Amino acid sequence: MIKYLTAALAALTFSAGFAAPVHARLFNCNVVYDEVDSFMNKDYLIQPHAYGKGLQGKISQAEAAKQSNALLLFPNRKGMGVAIVETNKGIRGKFLFSWSGRGDLRGTPLLILRNVTLFGQVQNGGGLKKIREIRVSSSQMVDLDTGRVTQGAGGDIRYQTIDAKTFGLEAVNGAKLFFPMETLCK
Repeated sequence: MIKYLTAALAALTFSAGFAAPVHARLFNCNVVYDEVDSFMNKDYLIQPHAYGKGLQGKISQAEAAKQSNALLLFPNRKGMGVAIVETNKGIRGKFLFSWSGRGDLRGTPLLILRNVTLFGQVQNGGGLKKIREIRVSSSQMVDLDTGRVTQGAGGDIRYQTIDAKTFGLEAVNGAKLFFPMETLCK
C-alpha cells in the first residue's frame, strides 16, 4: 500500500510541475500512462543512463522506431521518439520527435520536435522554457537554447541525412543527447 501511495504522490508531484527525487524502481506501472512525463524527474534529467539502457549522442530513424515501441506512450504519441538533452550551454530537458511529410526535393521528411521542455536550473526547476514545435529540414541544426533553426556554432542537434530513406538525429557542438531504449516499468 505504501508503494502505491508513494507512486501516486510521485505522479501528482510530476503533474504539478515539481521534480521530486523519485527513482525508477518506485514507479507504479499500473498508473503510468505516458513515460515522457516521468522523464521530468530531476535525477533522471541529470543522469538518464542510470535509469536504464539507451543510446547516447545519436539515433537513426530505425532505432527511433524501436525506441517508440519500447516506451509506454499515449496513443497520440505512438511512433514518436524521446530525447533527453543537455544543450551546449548546460540547459537540461527533454523533447519528442518524429519525421513527417516531404521536407525537400529528394523526399526526405521534415524532422519535427514537439513539446520541448528545458530547465535553466534543473536542480530547483528554475528557468523553465517550453517550445511547442520546431520543424527542421534535412542537414539543418537547431539551437534549443533559442528554439531556432541555425547553421552556426550555437546548434545543439542536427538532422543528419544519408539518403531519402536513411536519416537520424545527433548531438553537435558539445550538446548531449540520451535516447531511452527501455521502459522504466521493468
